[in-house]
Amino acid sequence: MKNTLILTLSKFFEKGIMFLFFALLAHHFGRESFGEFSYYFTIASIIFVLFDVGGEFYQIREFTKHESLKVFQNIFIIKTVIASLVIGIVLVLQEPLYLVLLVISFYLDSIISLFRSSLYKNSLYYQEAILTISEKIALIAIVFLNIMTVKDVIVMYLSFSLAKVVYLFFAVRRFYSLRYLFSSYKLYDRPFFKHYALNSWSYVLHALLVVIFVQIDIVMLKWMGVSFEEIGLYSAAVKIYFTVVIFADILFKQYYPKVSRLIHDNQSVALRDYILRIQSLNIYASALFAFVTMLFAHEIIAVAFGSEFAEAGNMLVLLSIIIVFRFSMYTYTALLSSSNLNHIKLITSLTCVGVNIGLNYLLIPLYGVYGALFATIVTEFILVAMFKISSFKIVFTNFLTFKEVVSLLLIFVSSYIFYKYQFKIIYKLSTAFIIVFFVFSMRKILKQKMLEI
Repeated sequence: MKNTLILTLSKFFEKGIMFLFFALLAHHFGRESFGEFSYYFTIASIIFVLFDVGGEFYQIREFTKHESLKVFQNIFIIKTVIASLVIGIVLVLQEPLYLVLLVISFYLDSIISLFRSSLYKNSLYYQEAILTISEKIALIAIVFLNIMTVKDVIVMYLSFSLAKVVYLFFAVRRFYSLRYLFSSYKLYDRPFFKHYALNSWSYVLHALLVVIFVQIDIVMLKWMGVSFEEIGLYSAAVKIYFTVVIFADILFKQYYPKVSRLIHDNQSVALRDYILRIQSLNIYASALFAFVTMLFAHEIIAVAFGSEFAEAGNMLVLLSIIIVFRFSMYTYTALLSSSNLNHIKLITSLTCVGVNIGLNYLLIPLYGVYGALFATIVTEFILVAMFKISSFKIVFTNFLTFKEVVSLLLIFVSSYIFYKYQFKIIYKLSTAFIIVFFVFSMRKILKQKMLEI
């Protein structure tokens, strides 16, 4: 429980600082610069998967088998060689400096993940949290210094690399020695090098599919002629949506270990009962988060990104529909990830990537950023439906409960109303008061549901 709390607080702090970074970028450099940054950041995120070579999921597995300096060094060499080739290609293609700086920062992040994996494997969660907090404090300090002095957008790109150097400086000083780096050639292990490269492909492919699924819309918007200003509006709404669904990830971390244990012990009756309780809690939580986000969408956008991004409020109203899908999807992700059917996730992700790209290709020329938005909503619905049906191979729960039907109807009707009509803040606050009263009256039920998972 203590480790879970540390990880949760660290993740909240990290996401909070990143959200603050994007808000400051939008406020001080405008929506065109924000859209441009979102575009290059998306491309760098996709490239990152190629030289992260499986990331923490695969690294922790290898460290668990046999952690040694040789393993650490060989993974470091693999990542550095691939990253050097990628950065070289980016430079040869004469891509903008913005992209080069972000790719370098992602390379540093992949090296940071080596230290993070080792610390997690050795249960040093507190030490890793301190390093992460140090990095994010350095990031926001550089940003504030830039805003108050030179006010150059390139420093915003450079800040990521500088902050990651801070993490690595303290990590190396505390857990490593640079003299090991100079003896890397002695620690080179060709069989392990080959083993790691060949066995990481499924992790790389799955991570690549996830990143493409989540972020390909921004790349396609630019490739299909949409301006950086419009991309900036769309990205602002997406950033808010991703911030809200963090709560789904937090709940997932609470119930995933028990789901895994029940599947491992083959307790199908207890598993079904537990999944139904999770479903019930997710319905209440997702409906609440989605409705509140829709209710105050315009105010949230105005406060976070400024009046220049006002149009993104309507986009956020529509994107809030996905919150319900995401909370449900985590439930079935827990089932598939805990079983021997993890390959279904790969097939499903590949299918949805194809659907998403196809819908974006058809809808963006007709509706611009709203075409990408509708493509995302439809694809997310298909994804959760496929995950749910696939999970029936493990335990059958239900196709669609009465609570789920009511929740979906409520969210779709609410999204139409808040998209179509603008309400005064006094009416929104009155509605929020009713919601708070409703939640307070149900506190015992909600508390019991939380205790049950």
